Amino acid sequence: MIGPEFRQYWFLNDKEGRPIDRDTQETIAKAGKYANTVIGFGSKKDFSKTDFYLSNSMFPLNVDELQVDNSSPITTYTYQIINESITSRKEKRNQKIIKPWHLTQDDSVVIGREREHPFKVKGLIGISAMSYGALSKSAVKALSQGVAISGGSFMNTGEGGISPYHLSKVYRIVEGAMVPSERISRKIFSYIKEYPHASNFELEKKFGDHAKVTVQDLLEKGVLEEKGADLIFQVGSGLFGARKDGKYCEETFLKNALRPEVKAIEIKLAQGAKVRGGKLPKEKITKEIAEIRGVEMGKDVESPNRFPLFSDMEGLFKLITHWQKITGKPVGIKVVAGDNHSFDELAIHIKETGDTPDFISIDGAEGGTGATYQEMADGLGLPIFSGILILDQTLRRYGIRDNIKIIASGMLATANKMATALSLGADLIYVARAAMNTVGCINAGKCHTNLCPVGITSHLPHLEAGLAVEEKRFRTANYLTTMREGLFMLGASCGIDSPTKFSLEHITLRKSDNDVKKFSNTLNLEHFQATESVENAIERVREFVNS
Repeated sequence: MIGPEFRQYWFLNDKEGRPIDRDTQETIAKAGKYANTVIGFGSKKDFSKTDFYLSNSMFPLNVDELQVDNSSPITTYTYQIINESITSRKEKRNQKIIKPWHLTQDDSVVIGREREHPFKVKGLIGISAMSYGALSKSAVKALSQGVAISGGSFMNTGEGGISPYHLSKVYRIVEGAMVPSERISRKIFSYIKEYPHASNFELEKKFGDHAKVTVQDLLEKGVLEEKGADLIFQVGSGLFGARKDGKYCEETFLKNALRPEVKAIEIKLAQGAKVRGGKLPKEKITKEIAEIRGVEMGKDVESPNRFPLFSDMEGLFKLITHWQKITGKPVGIKVVAGDNHSFDELAIHIKETGDTPDFISIDGAEGGTGATYQEMADGLGLPIFSGILILDQTLRRYGIRDNIKIIASGMLATANKMATALSLGADLIYVARAAMNTVGCINAGKCHTNLCPVGITSHLPHLEAGLAVEEKRFRTANYLTTMREGLFMLGASCGIDSPTKFSLEHITLRKSDNDVKKFSNTLNLEHFQATESVENAIERVREFVNS
């Protein structure tokens, strides 16, 4: 029982830990606490192994040459180390103004451009699918509020439905606003001035039932500004958030999908650690979770392997186009690559019918945060970098890439890995375990037991109390903004003014035998444009694979 702790803290070196090594965890922690990732004395990476490297430019860009929007600075909190020894560390928490590192309007990633309500993203990094149930309410609060504070980013609800905690709101005083005269309004005003980004939950806890009405009045008078997380509403094969009495219910679906916070809908076909439906052990099901999901307490909840609403490509796209029509919002799918041909059938259907998902989220085999089975986690699906390349190249071969955005997830915790994913074909990045680390995860591996020692995946009050939402939300915000800054700085080093311009030209595969390959030189994309018949396109794919 003590083996994992001994290995993690005493015996494994800084690069050996799995699924997150100590160096990666330290980078996440430094980004969250100090809003920087500076190190000394060089990298600990083993450069003898096969890996991807970004291709630096001989003439990198300066910061003032970047296409970045830093017009909305963020009020946050960071730490200053006062004194540190082997056994103790004294720190001071300070309020700080940091740059958001948003994309400009012109560079914003637009999902569902043809929809009535397209989703425009100015922050390339979002929180990946983790359900309320898998996570505690405190963890969901901290993450959603952190996303709101950072601005521009987004949060996937996970397949467990939309909880009140996903809908968290944070508030700040509008610059130049006058102090209100009413007593309760003045108290709330003073509190938010002292504690920027106070949430609706803490205001209601401190000021009681009057808080909600008073805050709404202050919003209408232009005294307060409200921010919440942009949500991607995920529906899995269990149909949580879209069911009633155990069956699909369009009324329930629309109640959630049409919420103003929901910017897109994701149909989860697979995920990295499972490549099947999700699992929630009975020990983690509370009355509130059961009501949100529409399930019974006292029983394990396992989503079916496949959606009950369809069993083939035609049925999948019938649902996609229906949901696009009735919501006016982007609808996408979540998949995992199994081999080079995983997405040929998908691409052929899109090419032949013109029906198109607005985005495709692709997870890697290394993905996963909650409960799963060991044989699935270790044996199903391809790692994320292979998956991104296969998906991107497949869509390009059939000439259908332009209207489909790719969101990549699977241990892309640091800016260099994110930049590699963008270079291989991703448009946006999801993070899950890194996000958990920002709110206190220590990699205990007890997510499925309801005994998480830091309260992130536990619903037991004495454990959940260890997660201080009012503090951790700023670490999530700091992490997101620091990673966004890292992407801009890496882009500048590669000679591009925005991380949206990463491409195959900026990635190099260096093998352990010192062989160096540039993907842009080995993949002739024009050769695979599917401008002729689908049959010819398929034959070209076969020729390419055989060669």
